[in-house]
Amino acid sequence: MRTVPLARALAAICGALCCLAVLAAPPAKAQETIETGIIGAPNAVGWPWYIGIDKGFFAASGIKLDLIYVPTASGLVQQLAAGSLDVVADVGVVEPIHAVQRGAPVALMRIMGRVPPYEMVAKPGIASVKDLKGKTICIGGLVDINRVYLERIMTANGLHDGEYDITVIGNTAGRFAALKSGAADATMLAPPVNFFAEDAGFHSIGLMLNYAGDLPFSASDVSLAYARSHRDTLQKLLAALDRSVAWFDDSANREEAIALLMREMKSPRAPVARSYDFLRKINYFAPDNDVSRSRLQNLINAMRALGDIKGGIAPDKVVMPGLAHLVD
Repeated sequence: MRTVPLARALAAICGALCCLAVLAAPPAKAQETIETGIIGAPNAVGWPWYIGIDKGFFAASGIKLDLIYVPTASGLVQQLAAGSLDVVADVGVVEPIHAVQRGAPVALMRIMGRVPPYEMVAKPGIASVKDLKGKTICIGGLVDINRVYLERIMTANGLHDGEYDITVIGNTAGRFAALKSGAADATMLAPPVNFFAEDAGFHSIGLMLNYAGDLPFSASDVSLAYARSHRDTLQKLLAALDRSVAWFDDSANREEAIALLMREMKSPRAPVARSYDFLRKINYFAPDNDVSRSRLQNLINAMRALGDIKGGIAPDKVVMPGLAHLVD
């Protein structure tokens, strides 16, 4: 009879136990992919989404985002309603209001931008908003958040429909191109493109926050069909976004946040750094999924006054119950 040394016997037993543990362990759960639409190209207002991906906040929740860039806001919501997208990461709050009033199967899931980040940027020689009389202004759409903001800033400066021309381009980069080419005398630009414009010799003649600070800017929206069958996943998504915004708002992460968006946008550092400081200063990103009923109602009222929507719609009809929380 052959005697097995004690050390070898113990090693064999440990190996067998390890094999049994591996066989008994449940299989690793696959990440759930969410088809997520975002407008245009990588941009500063999408910062929390890039942070959540880069820092692993979504992955830790069992979520993988498939980011799909769509040229226009209306195109994003159309694809959401059609089921081609599960979630829209960030789009003007007017879009879900339009969609819900028309019976589209979508809902607002979360406010992303609490206040407008836009600046009205103009050609040299245009000193103020009042100088835009008879000029051409480029905005994102005739029935989008740009139109609501334009009405606010122009009316406050004594200008009304018919006293200026409007041309429409659906994304910030395209509006900047129109300004550079001379096709527009002024336009509304969000960070960091407003800083690109200032560095190119154009200048700010108005900060939209000073005219429309009572209106929410952008939201994340969800397909009703997806929300009904993936509520737990969406709650995890929202919790990961909370972590992303908290990380952004921590000044200790400033340099890392700047470097992250520089990579996403393939941008020089200076305008991205100014964007970070600007968005922090105006307290731009919503920290959670609370939605102010009164601010949402303010926007609905402004849209109705423009003739942008017929009649009224209650904020409760716009938000996704159980995900967005209406407050005040």
